[in-house]
Amino acid sequence: MPIDKIKLRLLLKKYLNDNIGSNELQMLRQYVLHTDDPTLLEQVLDELWREQTDETDQPIPSARLYQSILHQAEIQGNLPIRNSVPMAARWRFAAAIAALLCICAGLFWFIQLVPTSRPHPGNTEQAIVPGGNKATLTLADGRTVFLSEAQSNVVVNGDDMRYGDGSMVLKHQQAPPDALPTLMTITTPRGGTYQITLSDGTKVWLNSASMLTYPQHFDVQERIVQLEGEAYFEVTSQPQEKESPPVPFLVKTSNQTVRVLGTRFNITAYPDEANTKTTLVEGSVQVTNLSSRVIKKLIPGNQSITRGRYMEVKEVDADPEIAWKDGYFAFADEHISNVMSTIARWYNIEVEYQGDMTNKYFGGTLSRFEDFETLLKTIELTGSVRFKIMGRRVIVMT
Repeated sequence: MPIDKIKLRLLLKKYLNDNIGSNELQMLRQYVLHTDDPTLLEQVLDELWREQTDETDQPIPSARLYQSILHQAEIQGNLPIRNSVPMAARWRFAAAIAALLCICAGLFWFIQLVPTSRPHPGNTEQAIVPGGNKATLTLADGRTVFLSEAQSNVVVNGDDMRYGDGSMVLKHQQAPPDALPTLMTITTPRGGTYQITLSDGTKVWLNSASMLTYPQHFDVQERIVQLEGEAYFEVTSQPQEKESPPVPFLVKTSNQTVRVLGTRFNITAYPDEANTKTTLVEGSVQVTNLSSRVIKKLIPGNQSITRGRYMEVKEVDADPEIAWKDGYFAFADEHISNVMSTIARWYNIEVEYQGDMTNKYFGGTLSRFEDFETLLKTIELTGSVRFKIMGRRVIVMT
């Protein structure tokens, strides 16, 4: 999968702490050897170096908790600026990392070829790891295409679908001009995410356990897609023809329809959750409750909540609602059941509860690429709940 700053930082930290897996080591080595953005590598190495040199003994749990939520401060741009490490020292650090990666990668391939009698530390099939780029494409004729995990997005063109790097996914069949729109479905599993650019240029990011049904070509009168799960939309404005009004874009879920022209918003509509939430980042949208026919218009910073015939609109901070797209979990004093439901979909686990969870809440920002046990320990530091891991089942206890 492509490596952004969050993933790069995580891999380097794992490497420095000597707990990096073989696949992760190979991914990191490939990045170091072939990156076309050495500035990013320098920046992350510089940050890690400063953390190493500025580190002091802080035995209290709150210090570790502070470290675990630094990502939130980074998003808001509120981290204090420290003096930069001298360039020579920084590049010595970078060179050492690169050299060691090459050596370790060689050892990794040697170990794969030479048998060893050393016992395996555990069942790798039971390892709980963060999600990644995983999705399937279901064609109109029922065929299924497994999208590459080495890619992160696909682009729908008139005659074909390609990955973001231009390589071919599939060739579309040519339909007669008067034929009905050919519907296709992109689905992400638990622990999966993917991004798709539709034929009109609209970009959609799918969160885990989500499904988007869309046409190969949009109708000239309106653009309609169907969503189950969670997705972030960046809808392009599309005029019908000169001096004609823009073609509306509609997102349908099981209990509502969102009508937009050109805007950015997030929809959460999981079938196992009672509420459907629509959060507007930019522009304006119109949300219709399909049961009561109530219509609400949202402005940026508004969130509509639809449940049965009920519907309300409230003001929210949109950033935490879309943090998942940028690699974070952002919880604003949410009930532990909602927190664990979100985590479970990404790490593909089952959750069980023991004890009274009535007043158990958690607030904070965590990396979606955090080591799973470290993530649970961070939540435990609040003193609200405790966890026990049994295979792929996590027991939440008071």
